[in-house]
Amino acid sequence: MFSWIGHELEKPCEDRAMPDEPSFVDVVNPTPEEIRVWAYSGAFEPMQDWDLIIADVDNLELLLELAGDPACSAREYLLGSLYCLVGHSDLTDPRLLRTAESARASSDAWIATWGRRVCQAAEHLSDFDRTDWCGWDGFRSNPDG
Repeated sequence: MFSWIGHELEKPCEDRAMPDEPSFVDVVNPTPEEIRVWAYSGAFEPMQDWDLIIADVDNLELLLELAGDPACSAREYLLGSLYCLVGHSDLTDPRLLRTAESARASSDAWIATWGRRVCQAAEHLSDFDRTDWCGWDGFRSNPDG
C-alpha cells in the first residue's frame, strides 16, 4: 500500500492499466485492425486530432463500414473523419468517387447523405468549401442532410 496525505492507495497511478484501452504499435499510423478494435472499444480517441490522422483515403472503405454500423460506439466520430477526409482530398480521386457513388445507395441515412454530398461536390468543384467538410459546424454537424 502507498500513502498519500492520510489516504491509502493500492497502487501508484502509473502502475494501473486500463484493461479496455486498445493498444497501437504506432498510434499515428494505425493498422485497419487497430482502428476497428478501437472503434468498438468505447475508448476515448487515443490522441488529440486522431480523427484527422485516420482521415486517409487508404482507410476510406473501413471508415465507411464502421460509420455505417449502428453498433459501432465510435460511429459519429468516424463519420466526422469521413467528412474531414473529403475536405483534404482530391475530389477527382477515383477511389473517393467510386466509394461515394456506392455510399449513396446505402440504407444508412448518414452514409447515404455523405455519399450524396461527395458526389455533388465532385460535380460542382467551383462551389467546394473545405470548411463545410472539416469544420465542426459543417456537414458533420448535420449528418442527416
